Amino acid sequence: MAEGFGISLLPKHPRRARPTMTAWQPHLAFPNGLGSTCPLVVRGFPIAVCWAHKSANTTMLKWFLFQTGLLGQAEREYPNQMHFFWYAYSSAQSDFADQVFRALAGPVRKLTVKVVRDPAQRAVSSFLHFVRDPKKGFRETWNQFLDWKRSTDRDAAATATFFDFLHFIRDTTAAGTLHDPHLQPQWNAAQDPCVMQHVPLEELGPRLHALEQLCGLRESPLDVLSQSPHHSPPAGQRPWPADAADMPLDHTLLRRLGSPAAGVLLDATTRPLISEAFAEDYAAYDRFYTDFSIRRRGHGATAHEARRRAA
Repeated sequence: MAEGFGISLLPKHPRRARPTMTAWQPHLAFPNGLGSTCPLVVRGFPIAVCWAHKSANTTMLKWFLFQTGLLGQAEREYPNQMHFFWYAYSSAQSDFADQVFRALAGPVRKLTVKVVRDPAQRAVSSFLHFVRDPKKGFRETWNQFLDWKRSTDRDAAATATFFDFLHFIRDTTAAGTLHDPHLQPQWNAAQDPCVMQHVPLEELGPRLHALEQLCGLRESPLDVLSQSPHHSPPAGQRPWPADAADMPLDHTLLRRLGSPAAGVLLDATTRPLISEAFAEDYAAYDRFYTDFSIRRRGHGATAHEARRRAA
């Protein structure tokens, strides 16, 4: 763990040694650290990038490396593991913490940007990632989820429904026991106040190209940079039900079905839970995203939704 920044390494790359992190000390400007992510900063480059998991973070890292001339080296040394390269590159600089401070809060700040995503769409993406990868990156959180199911008198099967997943996020967030950054809110109390431009993911292409023109940067091949092995696979041959929020899933079934359209998981019962679990995001980014969780006025819930709420 990088002290003060709260960053832990990914699983060991099969062909590369684990990068050695320096012990970054908390800077006086950020006495509580920078949370679960570390901004992208390079000397001489005019832009700093803050980011959140499941919000185009890999695309933004590749864009940053492309613009700073480091992408080729990253692809050679850590193919499909750009984050490994960045951890190794940044930790090799003994004054990196001070570089971050100067970029975000120094007397001459860099233009600091951050991509944000619709909390509802991000919740669906996080859920699919969670189910698809329970025994690798999410092993600890998956076991925590199964313990939570047993403690709340739900079934003991090693499956997850979107409805239960959102209850788990809400409950563990409130208890302060949710530690996986893929599932935490995008809002970062240390970094977001320093961000000058929040970029909604839905406008990423035109906003990035406008930023490139503003700063005199090369035009990036965003269609290439946005390709990632971390993205959800396409839908399979079997159709998803129109209302799948309480459909028990494991990685085998999800692999067979493929990724659904977000709409089959978002309804009048799951949206209020998303609103509760990610209230910080809706409050911080309300100029981009409307909280649609308010129950439909003048419309009664369906019998299916009523039964689910009573469960």
